[in-house]
Amino acid sequence: MEDAKERVPSILLCVHGYTDHHDEQHRPWKEVIKDRLENAQKLAETFHSLGILTYLVLSGGVIRDGKVEADIIYDYAKSEFPGLFKAVTDVILERESKNTQENVDEIIKWATKKNALIVAISSKDHVSRVARDWAYDERRSDHLILVSPSKEAYSVKGWTDAPIVIEPPFWAYNALKDLFSIPEEKKEEVKRRIKEIIEKALK
Repeated sequence: MEDAKERVPSILLCVHGYTDHHDEQHRPWKEVIKDRLENAQKLAETFHSLGILTYLVLSGGVIRDGKVEADIIYDYAKSEFPGLFKAVTDVILERESKNTQENVDEIIKWATKKNALIVAISSKDHVSRVARDWAYDERRSDHLILVSPSKEAYSVKGWTDAPIVIEPPFWAYNALKDLFSIPEEKKEEVKRRIKEIIEKALK
């Protein structure tokens, strides 16, 4: 009998970078990145518990204080989120992109190399733009993309500035069931974990 894990696709868990605007309209860099990494760690731990091969992508090519943003996020994550690195198979530093569309371009290249399903993580007032750029990219047809909004907005008034992408809870279980060929003995655990994630997201 084929090992269930061999039928499970790998995941490209992509944390979008953030440019610090240094003004009163946007949240500080550390607050925004912390929010996105918290989301990434929850998802990474869930995929890890299911035996799903997961690659963490830290995306951002903007130069800040002489360093590329992807490297700055990596250093911060290593210091503040050590558990995240225990839950992923490998880390990919995407150092080329300067904006959301370029994030998409570079992530698609990595998804192709790894034959991976993409989970894009960003702030809740940015994910609609992320989803738009994925949706209108001609190369997306060969890739399945999920978008995961973090708890906070990147702009101070972000919760009123952009729509939030929400999927009904039943969709999540059905999608995971079909995509990951979850073994029968793991289904109850998957449902429990998805319920926890949804409950936390709605708090």
